[in-house]
Amino acid sequence: MASPILRFINAHHVLNTMLILAYPAWFRAWARVTFPDNLDALELWEKQCGISCAVILLVRGLRAESLDQFVSTVFFYCKAVGAPLAYFADPLDPDGPGGRCVAVYLALVLILHLFVGHPTHDWLPSKIVALTPRTFEDDVMSDKESKESEKASGKWKKVEWLVLFYANHDARSSHVAPTFAKISDEFATDGLRFGKLDVARWPATARRMNIDVEAIGRDAVVPTIMLISGGEERLRLPEVYDDGTRVKFPVQRTRRVDIVKGFGLEERHAKTRPKDRDAKKRD
Repeated sequence: MASPILRFINAHHVLNTMLILAYPAWFRAWARVTFPDNLDALELWEKQCGISCAVILLVRGLRAESLDQFVSTVFFYCKAVGAPLAYFADPLDPDGPGGRCVAVYLALVLILHLFVGHPTHDWLPSKIVALTPRTFEDDVMSDKESKESEKASGKWKKVEWLVLFYANHDARSSHVAPTFAKISDEFATDGLRFGKLDVARWPATARRMNIDVEAIGRDAVVPTIMLISGGEERLRLPEVYDDGTRVKFPVQRTRRVDIVKGFGLEERHAKTRPKDRDAKKRD
């Protein structure tokens, strides 16, 4: 698994860090020169916003499912705090233009949001197969059809798939991707395979597997992790009940421990991993 530091050296994280640092490095320095009489009021706002942001991040940090999610939370709240501070660094003035700092700041925030998406983490070491609708049918779901004929000839071998249904534009998918990659590298065997399918690119396949790609907020079910065995769904996270209702985020979480324990990966890995010579002799 790549170092956590290397995961954050990309355009999304670097540019957002630069935007957050733009306030103390540029906006505040500009206010000190342009409005020296307003520094006391600005410092008061900085203390209030800083304390509020620190308390929120402390609470959110304790509930974060991964380091990636926590870093994303830090970016969100720090950028939110930066907007009022940028305004008070250059407040609107009836006798002058004012508001220049906050206008520039909000424009930069909008540009980053529209053109610099979350990292995909495709370069992380893993044993994940990138699936298309064709390979999903042939490799994952076709096991149900070929099971009976191959079982009769003694060639059938049970293969289970743990598939991540994700979207590149979705923040939750970006957060769970490093965790899923690490789990695949640790637990993948010939009998327990890992795959991923982009629901934004292949929405028809997602709908067929009862994944609502249009749901947002706490009703969102992307990313979904699904265990498929014998061409049939066995388990999924987040869970969907028979009546169509779902366990909403963040009640059902996607931390590493939730995935490993929820799908019984340790037990499945122990059953499907190749036996060493000593174990074969004992058998």
